[in-house]
Amino acid sequence: MTSLLWERVTLVDTDQVLDLPPQKISVPLDVLQKNAGLVKTLIIQSDLFADYYDISFPILQTVDFWPKRPEASDPSAEAFEGLTRLIKQNPTISQLKLGVSKGRSPAPNTFWEAMAEAPNLQLLEAPRMRIRHTTMPLFWKATENLRVLIVNFESALRFGNSDDGTSGPFIFPRLKRLSLQVSQGAHIMESEQIRLMTQCPQLETLDWIPDQAFSPEKFLECCRAETWPNLEGLTLARLDQYTDLDIKDILDSMRRKVTILGVSQSGFGPRSFEALRPHFFSGIIELDLSYCSAVTSPMIVEVLASCKKLRKFAAGCVSAKDLVASPPWICGSLRELWIYFDMSNDLSVAQEVEEEAIERTQRQIFERISGLEMLQSFSFSDPTREIPIQSLDLRLGKGLELLSSLRELKGIHFHGTQQWMRTEDVEWMLDHWEHLHWMGGVMDMVDEGRNDALVEMITDRGVFFAR
Repeated sequence: MTSLLWERVTLVDTDQVLDLPPQKISVPLDVLQKNAGLVKTLIIQSDLFADYYDISFPILQTVDFWPKRPEASDPSAEAFEGLTRLIKQNPTISQLKLGVSKGRSPAPNTFWEAMAEAPNLQLLEAPRMRIRHTTMPLFWKATENLRVLIVNFESALRFGNSDDGTSGPFIFPRLKRLSLQVSQGAHIMESEQIRLMTQCPQLETLDWIPDQAFSPEKFLECCRAETWPNLEGLTLARLDQYTDLDIKDILDSMRRKVTILGVSQSGFGPRSFEALRPHFFSGIIELDLSYCSAVTSPMIVEVLASCKKLRKFAAGCVSAKDLVASPPWICGSLRELWIYFDMSNDLSVAQEVEEEAIERTQRQIFERISGLEMLQSFSFSDPTREIPIQSLDLRLGKGLELLSSLRELKGIHFHGTQQWMRTEDVEWMLDHWEHLHWMGGVMDMVDEGRNDALVEMITDRGVFFAR
């Protein structure tokens, strides 16, 4: 039991975080040195741990450097010096995650040199790190043997000039996952971004978030040429110009089972859906079709009823009628669900009959959702509406009690929906969803005072609330 307690250690400056949970209090240096042989993951949430970087951790695998709220007097140079020592001192490190804020100074050359010499390093996650133009050759050398690279280029993506010996590697032979993001205003040419991706022939997962919407031609050329024969996961952004046929062509080029597809705000439609269908039962794990106007309600219910391995799913509006009439859902492993509901019924029926039908339909939907026992994040917000619409009614007696099976739920969003919650409804949520960390929406759309009181009730229990 003692060894399990020391596998994951978090170092944080307790002066910065006054409401720190007891298990996150910084470990005294001598105590950590004594138990260093048990530590596999080291999470550093402050710059103020210079002495800790010289400790030898015999089985250390992951270093997560994610400082909280850096002060104006930024000690990042000292922090990078410490991280450099830590990397050199601990050759067992295989994963390095750097959540360095945008305002910090770029890492010095010695840091990248230490990374390049780390014998077991396989993953670098640096989504906000600044890299100098002059540092690029060292950066390429430090990353050329990685298996996973997650990086955000703010201004520099230069391969150099082969004549002066500064060119980067022309191939990343081991890289399995590349997550490439380019910050807004970086002005990095599309050809340079494409060039980096094409230098990774063994990619299995590719995430590409460019700084602007490009025409799909160049990327489609890469797909048709089967540049990435092992690709099974693909997430793309800024897809304004990608049509339904473009995405179909991309899917047709993927020879392996598609496990991840993210094409938010694209032209994904009937042709793409038909190309994706063969991957439903044994393939798809994550699927993001949010803000795709051509995605229909029948498509959404077919995904829920056909994708057995599905863990994350985001889409648009689904008809409540389609939902309750669909075959049973088989996505029992679902962790994240982001869809919103059209609860409308036949306008020709009497109001009281319509209300009864809506309530009956709602309970049927709650029953479907109750089977998703591993669900951690649930959003049925309607992002397209300025005026709240009728949706799932989160009240006891209306079906909320059916969701007691969602014991793993961490977050729920209901922005843009009509809600009339009471104190007992919120108390029920807090009692039954023990892992709840965040909520968002208006809990009482009629009584502003009651809504404020419910928000205070939520936040007093340590749950973050987004209005």
